[in-house]
Amino acid sequence: MYKTATKSSNLLAAAAASLALMSSAAAVAGPGKPGNNELAPGGNIVEVATAANDALGIFNTVLAAATCDYFEGAVVDILTGEDKVTLFAPTDAAFDVLELDESNICDAFNTGEIDAPTPDDLLTILAYHVTDGRRFSNSVFNRNNAKEIEMLAGGSIFTAPDLSISDNQERGDGPDQRPPIGLVMDYITINASNGVIHVIDAVLLP
Repeated sequence: MYKTATKSSNLLAAAAASLALMSSAAAVAGPGKPGNNELAPGGNIVEVATAANDALGIFNTVLAAATCDYFEGAVVDILTGEDKVTLFAPTDAAFDVLELDESNICDAFNTGEIDAPTPDDLLTILAYHVTDGRRFSNSVFNRNNAKEIEMLAGGSIFTAPDLSISDNQERGDGPDQRPPIGLVMDYITINASNGVIHVIDAVLLP
């Protein structure tokens, strides 16, 4: 069962970032009053992500995933609703590592083949990038210790002072430890009327 921040059981999220785009993103990012940004002032998460994509070309894949036909608009409804959510958004470059892009991501999770990924699998991945509430950087990262954040898909991610993100609290090179799998780009956030977007450089897998 998915945790839901609304009456719908379908949840969504996704966003990302690449180091090469950091300087460009920084020009349009930052905290401040709800909805304040230079891309789509007062816009919701989808409107802001779309405007960011038009300006920087970094969210083609995540926006395509959110609008897959089989979701029937449910994912978009979550990201445009009145409930406040925070999205950790992978960039196109992050999806490229998984050989996914705007042209194939919907079909890749709907082949109909036995044991193949399903739309529910994509929904779980997207919901694993979203958490309840409006969370700016100071509530996402603890200056001294890892911080646990529960995601809408269930399960948690852990954030560290160095801006890394992991799906496991233990990090390192030992056999029972996982290295960080994502990085929030230099506290880059983009404000929206119904939440916050943090740009990250990896797709988080539950």
